[in-house]
Amino acid sequence: MTYDVICRWIRKILERWEKLFPELIPIISRTKMLLPSMHLHAHKELCQLVYALCYADGFADSYGEGVETPWHELNQAGIITREMTKGGCIDWLNSVFIDWNWMKFLGMRTW
Repeated sequence: MTYDVICRWIRKILERWEKLFPELIPIISRTKMLLPSMHLHAHKELCQLVYALCYADGFADSYGEGVETPWHELNQAGIITREMTKGGCIDWLNSVFIDWNWMKFLGMRTW
């Protein structure tokens, strides 16, 4: 799992999850918590060494920022959805995500 401020969020994580989601403790205790590559240099050197994707086993050259890449398009969609009903908003956002995923799929051929 990657998160922008994982070095702060991970503190006392098991205690917090024990209260809220005790059944998930075995899973969360085995989960690797790392910093996404783009946010890495905003952290102290120790955080960079401990939580960097590039030093973690099994992550190779992972970027860890994939979920943040559609923000530009979503911000534009937010302007359009302001005046929509809930159903219209859901339909529009579904269309935006479908288009985003399709364009991402088409771009995979160039790799």
